[in-house]
Amino acid sequence: MKKNTPNILKLSCLAILLLCSSLLVGCKVVLPNSYFKAREKTQKILAHNGFKGKVQVKLIKKVFLDSDGIYVDYTYSEETYDNQTISLDDKITFQLDWTVVREEYETPGLYSQTYLQQKSVKKEEQKLFKELKKQSLGFDIEDFSFKDNTLIDQEAGNRRKHLAEENRKNGKHDFYGYYQIPYQTMIDEHIVTMSIRVSDTENTSKKDLKKAATKLDARKLPDGEYEFYYFTTDKENSANYDNSGYISYTFNIQDGKVVQDEDD
Repeated sequence: MKKNTPNILKLSCLAILLLCSSLLVGCKVVLPNSYFKAREKTQKILAHNGFKGKVQVKLIKKVFLDSDGIYVDYTYSEETYDNQTISLDDKITFQLDWTVVREEYETPGLYSQTYLQQKSVKKEEQKLFKELKKQSLGFDIEDFSFKDNTLIDQEAGNRRKHLAEENRKNGKHDFYGYYQIPYQTMIDEHIVTMSIRVSDTENTSKKDLKKAATKLDARKLPDGEYEFYYFTTDKENSANYDNSGYISYTFNIQDGKVVQDEDD
C-alpha cells in the first residue's frame, strides 16, 4: 500500500492540474491596473458621447478563443440638477487592444428614461397614489407609477428625443438632456402611461379592470393614457394570461372623465 502512495499522489496532482487548465482555457487573470484602464477608457468614450458623469468598474473578464474581448460591467453616475445621484448599470466590450467597435453608439443603460426619477415626478407619483387609494374600485390599489411608453410608441419616442435636443440647446445636459423633462411636459406630450397596479384575487379578470375604470373618479387625475394591471399565475381563470403573468386594461382620461375604447 505504501509503495502505491507516490503514484496516487502523482495522479492526484495531475488531475488537479488538468481541472485548473480546463477552467482557465480562454480566460486570463485580470490585473488591478486593468480596472483603472477600463474605467478611464469607458469614461472617455461616454464623455465623448455626451455623458460627463463618473464610471465605476464592477467586473472585468478577458476572454479568448471564440469571443475574444475584454468584457466590462460598470456603473455610470451623474449628479443631477435636483441634487440627486442617479446611477445606471451597463456593460461595454473592448477588443483585446482596448478599442471599441462603433464606440460612438456607446451609452449608459436606460439613460433616456431617467426623467422618471426626478424628485418632482416622484412627488406627483405619491400624490396620485394617495388620491387613487381613497377610491372604492373593487380591489386595493397597490402601486402607481409613470411608465415610459416610447418603446411601443414611435411618435412618443420622437417627441421625447426632440425634448432632449431642446434641453441640450438650453444648457440642460443631465443624462444627455433626457433627465430634465418637466412633469407637465411628459404628460402633455403623451410620452408616459399612468400605470396602476391592483391586487390580484382568485377571481380577478380583465373584465374587473374594465369595470373599475367605469367607477374611477377622474376629476383630480391628469389627462392621458392609463392602465390597470396585475400579475397572476392562474392560467385557467384568465384568457389574457401570458408567460409573464401580466394582465392589463388600458383607457384614457380626458377633461376629468374616463374614455374607454368601445372595441376593448
